[in-house]
Amino acid sequence: MSAVSFALDRAHSRNIDRYHRLLKTHLTDVERNYIEWRLSQEQAALEALDRPHQDGAATTAAQDRIELHQPGD
Repeated sequence: MSAVSFALDRAHSRNIDRYHRLLKTHLTDVERNYIEWRLSQEQAALEALDRPHQDGAATTAAQDRIELHQPGD
């Protein structure tokens, strides 16, 4: 695993842990929906990091999956 892949894996894992902790707190419906949306994005990005491209090359999921829109756009 390259240093970049390791750093991305670690960042996604920490974000996932943080979102799980936040979901255990008192949140409005809007906040909960946003955190659940972000959690699903982080999980997908982490899974994509672990999944090689069809040609066998490792993926940089964070670069491939950057989405700049909010839920419902």
